Amino acid sequence: MHETSFSFSQLESPPPGATLPPGRQLLRGWVMPKPGGHFVDVRARVGGRIFPAVYGRPRADLAAHFQTRRSVALAEFYVLVELPAGPVEVELEVLELEGRWTGFDRIPFQVQGPVAHTHPAPAAHSLRWHDFCRSLDLILRTRRARPGTSWKTLAEELAADLPPVHDLLPPPRPFIGYADEPAVVNSSRFGLLPVVGYLFHTTDKIQRLWATADLQALLPLKLGRATPNLIPQFPQYPAAAVSGYEGYVDVPPQLPNPVAVRIYAQTSDGALHLAQIRTTRRYDSEVEKYPYAGATSAEFDAAVTAWRGALQSRKQSFIDDNDLRVALAKLKAGYTRTAPRSRTPQRAPASPATATSARLPGRVILATHNLNLEGAPLFLLDLARHLAEGGAALTVVSASDGALREPFSALGARVVILDPAAVFRARSADEAQAALAALGRAFDFAAADLVIGSTFTTFWAVLAAQAAGRRVLFYVHESTSPASFYRDDIHPAVLSLVEQSLAVADAVTFTSDATRRYYTGSGQTITAVLTPGWVDVRRIDRWLAANARDALRARFGLKPGELLVTNVGTVCDRKGQIGFVRAVDLFRARYPALAARTRFVLLGGRNTMIDDMLREVLADLAIPNLEVHPETPDYLPYYAAADLTVCSSYEESSPRVVMEAMACGTPLLASDIAGISELARDGLEATLVPAGHTTAWAEALARLLNSPEIGRDLAARARARVEAQFSADIVLPRHAALASAVAAGQV
Repeated sequence: MHETSFSFSQLESPPPGATLPPGRQLLRGWVMPKPGGHFVDVRARVGGRIFPAVYGRPRADLAAHFQTRRSVALAEFYVLVELPAGPVEVELEVLELEGRWTGFDRIPFQVQGPVAHTHPAPAAHSLRWHDFCRSLDLILRTRRARPGTSWKTLAEELAADLPPVHDLLPPPRPFIGYADEPAVVNSSRFGLLPVVGYLFHTTDKIQRLWATADLQALLPLKLGRATPNLIPQFPQYPAAAVSGYEGYVDVPPQLPNPVAVRIYAQTSDGALHLAQIRTTRRYDSEVEKYPYAGATSAEFDAAVTAWRGALQSRKQSFIDDNDLRVALAKLKAGYTRTAPRSRTPQRAPASPATATSARLPGRVILATHNLNLEGAPLFLLDLARHLAEGGAALTVVSASDGALREPFSALGARVVILDPAAVFRARSADEAQAALAALGRAFDFAAADLVIGSTFTTFWAVLAAQAAGRRVLFYVHESTSPASFYRDDIHPAVLSLVEQSLAVADAVTFTSDATRRYYTGSGQTITAVLTPGWVDVRRIDRWLAANARDALRARFGLKPGELLVTNVGTVCDRKGQIGFVRAVDLFRARYPALAARTRFVLLGGRNTMIDDMLREVLADLAIPNLEVHPETPDYLPYYAAADLTVCSSYEESSPRVVMEAMACGTPLLASDIAGISELARDGLEATLVPAGHTTAWAEALARLLNSPEIGRDLAARARARVEAQFSADIVLPRHAALASAVAAGQV
């Protein structure tokens, strides 16, 4: 056994120092981290050449020897190298979870004799239509951030980044399968890569299927989707008919490209098998939120020519068939599509700083996508309360019912559930317009002086109000474009209506400058206003005065000396709870004594696919001091009782949880994203770390919990900042002034 300061390893075959013939040789062995470490991948280096390894094969003997938490250690590797004649030293490197490659062993061999390729070369991969077009789409979007860079340079850079071996491990017999996703180039949305394909065993039943990119947590894949197209190909295998799988795998952003996604299958005897490895050049979906640059037919054709040339220069083949031509035509149509403009473009006004002399509108319709305990509906509830106190008569129109119906009704608001599903289902412009007209007949949008829409998913209400001749104030909370948000979930004609709603609204208001920038730089003419979000500091202070912290901590069952870390937010992909849980697991491994006296509570559990994934991850990691609580309107104790509150989101506009934590005086650890850093600045009011960066989160947890004075100083400055800049007493009058100005035609 070979030992370093951070690893144990052994090359099992061929033995170090062996004499081998020149050519392709298979090296097999294992590598394990020392306590606190975690390994993601292995590769070999021979001279200036790098050879990727198949890493992560299960070993029960290593698990028993090193006493791992799993019954098997995902530690075995094999790597196909090509050895030249003469004395050769193979350097073996491991990818640590921090994202760095580190050498852990150097193996000498004497290579002589005639060339003998004892193993076949890895199968070459030809890019299919979706590989070609996804890569081209990335090039087109990258041009916006780098406008002075030629298509040729962008294409050559991406071609150089493609994984050298796409199917690093095709399913070995007795498994048969294929992965459609991830593709050669794939978008990572909120840290998640899609995993889609089919897999079956020729003689046994696959009981469970998992995917992982970093070998820390196994995420479940949904197996059993009907695949009738496979029946003619595999008539002898009945399992082929229901062998489809789908799901997601989370990828910490610190991992370098290309990323290896591993699929593990559990057979009926309980054994775990490494069934496939697919490598991909992943990119953050943030690039998809911005419009294309150039957006002309000539620019598109130039980009296609450059991408074809870059692939050909690297001898990377692609299949030039009708599927590719159809996909290119669709991509070109999207690239050259122009977002609708308002009929009478207006200059964007400055945000009203103080209340004006204009009176509040007497009748207001508030449109929301749901009445759940979520940020945007809660934002609308606060605004409704302020408008009601000013004498406005309110009607709330929601696409679905929820827990906030009662609080809205308590304000005297009439609550109407209006189903816009037919608009979203429309398959043409005429069908969408007919569905909008039906909504206008089902509800009288003209019975108001002002219509306020909240989130661009209420575009249907904005358009119905505009058709009824009503003035519209449109709140957009999404820090993304409609095209990126909906992707292919709605027809292009419906997407055009979403964009049109932004153009026809009398004012589109944003609570953060980061969100505003996604819209005002798109070439679409909108009347944009920046009006910050708020928190009701006085209400929170009254609540804190009536609820002693010791009593609140007792409700959580905390013992003297125990620490509490809370993560408040609806469980969903955007909020990043899965990545946070993995950071907690790493924190536990690196700081066991500190972790042993720390409790972690996630508030916001529901019954969704992401909740199911989170439960599976927690079961796999077996963290005894972490629990998930269902969402509740009684959420203030989760700030007031905590020693540290975290916001692990990948995307936010003006998150309530951040402002509420600041108002409660609770130390804050949050993602370093624009919608958060505008509220709480790193090192001034909070500690901010990259979203999803598991090692950075683990180290930040340790730093703040080990040195509570750091958090206390940040929290004091955060409280002062929220009082001065985001208190409802200061900010809500600005929103009321904006509503008055819009209703009066002053905007």
